[in-house]
Amino acid sequence: MINAFTRVTLIGAALLSAQALAWNNEMTLQDTKKLTLDAQSLSALNVAAGSGFLHIVGSNTDTVTVKAEIYQYEAHDNYCLTLDKSGNSAKLTANNCDNHSEDHTRIDLTVSLPATFLLDITDGSGESSIENSAETSIHDGSGAIIINNISGQLTIEDGSGAITASNITDSVNIHDGSGSIELANTQGDVIIHYGSGNIDVQNIVGKVTVTDGSGGIYVNKAGSFTLLADGSGSVTIKNVPVQNL
Repeated sequence: MINAFTRVTLIGAALLSAQALAWNNEMTLQDTKKLTLDAQSLSALNVAAGSGFLHIVGSNTDTVTVKAEIYQYEAHDNYCLTLDKSGNSAKLTANNCDNHSEDHTRIDLTVSLPATFLLDITDGSGESSIENSAETSIHDGSGAIIINNISGQLTIEDGSGAITASNITDSVNIHDGSGSIELANTQGDVIIHYGSGNIDVQNIVGKVTVTDGSGGIYVNKAGSFTLLADGSGSVTIKNVPVQNL
């Protein structure tokens, strides 16, 4: 059950540290780079990331700052790492340049940016932690996702990995292949299309609609609840108006 979403930052940090430790047994930190971009005329960040963790934190700042830690088996420059302006958006690219070389690179990213920025993220693999941003869209291959304090809509398309999200001021739409989903404190409607794993949803002002393949469903406090499809697993509903069930 969800019982301590205020600790999401600490949980995220623990996950990222654990993953970094595991990765360090495979690759060696070869370089650390810092990228900056004046954000005063910008309103969004687009991210195209490959493998590695991604940690984004919004705050009262007028600069986009990226710390990139480069992990490789042997040092080389056969990778892409750029932070550029494109219209009213910043664009961060951190990957293997879509090539098929055996010179693999993992790039761990820590990003600071204005809390008012919209986020559009495409991420290959590795944990993602996002807090204090505006409308956020995530296209993720694999790895845990932890999200806290989003001022706007949240959209997630995820292949696999646990999803934990809290304090969303607008609607939430999640399409997920596998892995648990924990969601709390959302002001808008919630739509979840899900393959397998447990779903835990609490304190939702709007409607909750679930299409589920397998796994338990727990809903506590919502404007209404609709189960469109359920393959297997228990369903527990609490504190939802009976007339809407």
